[in-house]
Amino acid sequence: MTSRGTTAETGMETAGKESMPHRLLLLALALGAFSIGTDSLIISGLLGEIAADLDVSEATVGQLISVFALVYAAGAPVLATVTAALNRKRLLQGALTVFVLANLLGAVAPNYAVLMASRVLAALAAGLYLPCAIMITVSVAPQQWRGRALAVVVGGMSAATALGIPLGTLVGAVGGWRLALLLVAALAAAAVAVLAGVLPYVPTQAAVTIRQRITAATHPMVLIALLTNVLACAGEFAVVIYVAPLAMQLTGVEAAGVSAFLLVSGMAAVAGSALGGRAADRFGGRRAYGGAVVLLFTGLLAMVLLAVAAPRNAPGTTFAFALCLCVVSVASWALPPAQNHLISGLDIPEPTVALSLNGSSSYLGLALGGALGGLALEHGSITTLTLTGAAIELLALVTVVLAAALARQRRTAGR
Repeated sequence: MTSRGTTAETGMETAGKESMPHRLLLLALALGAFSIGTDSLIISGLLGEIAADLDVSEATVGQLISVFALVYAAGAPVLATVTAALNRKRLLQGALTVFVLANLLGAVAPNYAVLMASRVLAALAAGLYLPCAIMITVSVAPQQWRGRALAVVVGGMSAATALGIPLGTLVGAVGGWRLALLLVAALAAAAVAVLAGVLPYVPTQAAVTIRQRITAATHPMVLIALLTNVLACAGEFAVVIYVAPLAMQLTGVEAAGVSAFLLVSGMAAVAGSALGGRAADRFGGRRAYGGAVVLLFTGLLAMVLLAVAAPRNAPGTTFAFALCLCVVSVASWALPPAQNHLISGLDIPEPTVALSLNGSSSYLGLALGGALGGLALEHGSITTLTLTGAAIELLALVTVVLAAALARQRRTAGR
């Protein structure tokens, strides 16, 4: 009988001798993820500009990110059920087309209410695209390549952190936040064009009911995995969404200088996505995910120490803050491929259904983190902000330990 470790090693050797299959398709899916990833967090670097233009507070502008995430989290499972019988290629292209229109609406929004409506529409479109892209990736990737294939698609999101968001922030600082949203619309339009040429026919799957999704989500192993992901993402985004005011107060940079921090952390995000996929293939999704949460908590705790004790506007503080951002970025972008790998490998009746819920858990965490971070910043200080993020991440770490214990218990019981 072949042991699990031997099987994994054989898979690694085979993967090392072959090139990744379906590379062009994966890169095309990643391009779509890049446009959505740029849009989902670009607001974080434009808080001051939007607040001044629309006469609202920075914390209020931050809620645009939270609402985007909440609508995605709630809408993605429902939309997946409603559109289950539709052609996958047309669905992906249609979703990105709506996404383009939503960002064009946001770019010409005369007030906060219209801008908020555009974010809701963009979130619904993203909720159609991303889960479908993840499920296609899992279906076409061989087991030994699954972690790295997922890392390529998720890498579109991390590449957006590295390039799209800093570039959008810089464009917004120089040409205005409306121009930044136009840039996002152009990226999405380019993704529509590329997918039209490279995405083959993908068979539709049997329709999954809301009842089936609820059943999958309430399975003990899936439930604790989703809860952990909500908390892990909430702890991260409670701080990351408000990186602009945090960086300005700690280091003294101006709005345009924030883009430099975002670029550095974004480059780390790309590395984190790749490392998360490789770690999942080598050590398994559970170990890779747990290690990423430990690293994420460490980075956020270091930010607390900076906010409490570091001298403001000092070169050493600037370097330390950039280093903390890199640690947080590496860890946070290692989470998605590790978590998708973990869930796809669970011995449960509906793994693909559970997998489709994972994106919702990430965006629910983003919404929760954005809301709590906004409250901490509006009613406290940057110290309160960083403490909030670290405290939430500590809860995530507790659930990681509980999940590992539950997995051991179920293996011992033979289930």
